[in-house]
Amino acid sequence: MAMAAVATASARVGDAADMVKRGIISRANKLAAACGVEDGQTVAYAVELLKSAAWPHDTNMEAPVERRTFVHGVLCIGSISLGTPEDAGLVVASGSHGGATAAPMARAFRPRLVFFNDAGFGADRAGVASLPILDANGIATATVAAESACIGDGKSTLTQGIISAVNETAHRLGVRVGETALSAAQTVAGKG
Repeated sequence: MAMAAVATASARVGDAADMVKRGIISRANKLAAACGVEDGQTVAYAVELLKSAAWPHDTNMEAPVERRTFVHGVLCIGSISLGTPEDAGLVVASGSHGGATAAPMARAFRPRLVFFNDAGFGADRAGVASLPILDANGIATATVAAESACIGDGKSTLTQGIISAVNETAHRLGVRVGETALSAAQTVAGKG
């Protein structure tokens, strides 16, 4: 599949309309590059290139398997969309960005504490936009620095992540900027 990444400082993470309006391509894979997509192009231009390109069909591709694992009693998921009602009240380390689009998915299952990746904060601080939204719902939320953990990997969020932002609900539970996600998770789990 042809894929390209948008520079986080150029457009709000999780906001497709903003990406098309002001986004700048920062990376392109080989298939996208073969379609003419390159670093520095506007997203709008790259979209037109990809729309007009021949469709590469690879019938040997397997669908990725989404994994849910527990590490030190914390649910680690690659995407917040994998949370279920049975996960209510758990401490959850997600590989998802902390943008506004993550909030409804976390709200749907109400974790005790949820971690996201800050995606480098990005344009308009969109990488942490879910924090005040979830705070209004009483859900403790923290992000880890994109430089400290892999986006899309909940286990990395938990075991490597350094907290970059917290909402008031998380702060009241003792979660602090600068500490490790694992330490914060253990603190909150110990209060349960």
